[in-house]
Amino acid sequence: MSKPKKEKNSKAGAEQMTCCCPFCLSSRILEEAKEEYSGFFTHLRQARIEVLRAFRTLIDQRISSLEEQKKKVTKVEVE
Repeated sequence: MSKPKKEKNSKAGAEQMTCCCPFCLSSRILEEAKEEYSGFFTHLRQARIEVLRAFRTLIDQRISSLEEQKKKVTKVEVE
């Protein structure tokens, strides 16, 4: 496991702990690339929104079908 390193933040002038694991490094690289490739990240954000809307559509359809089943109750006479 990587040991966290202290890194001086140039904007705030404060020291913060940073991890050197591959996930943290790639996350930091992506964060730094947001300004240069803002169009790319805008498209990714919109794609995430569209995926969530797709799930919402499925959920709404399932709710509608459950509500219709509730209305289709028939009364049965018992002897």
